[in-house]
Amino acid sequence: MSAVLEQAIADQLPSVSATQLVAGIQKVGRTVAAHGAVLITKHDQPAFVLMSVERYREMQRAAEPDLGALGGEFDAMLARMQGQEEALADAFAMPPEAVGAAAVKAARPRKPVRKAA
Repeated sequence: MSAVLEQAIADQLPSVSATQLVAGIQKVGRTVAAHGAVLITKHDQPAFVLMSVERYREMQRAAEPDLGALGGEFDAMLARMQGQEEALADAFAMPPEAVGAAAVKAARPRKPVRKAA
């Protein structure tokens, strides 16, 4: 783990050493309840994060993909692709020079359109 990441974690969470954890699990539990998580250090280095079940579940939900949204994106992409068979066939039928000319034309920067005053 990078030193920058370790410092960022240490700045965000209350810290408890492993010795303090063993000696005072009830106090640590209250700290977790109050802050949602506690950073547990070993030899003054971040080693673990103890968190509430509620916070863990929130993280699990946030990490799960939204299959409904992904399905919707796929359906929209498929709909955009439908009806493009003729254009695709035309592109494959073009001679190499025409493909090159089309690529050059598409790559040229476009001049901004000036609006009439």
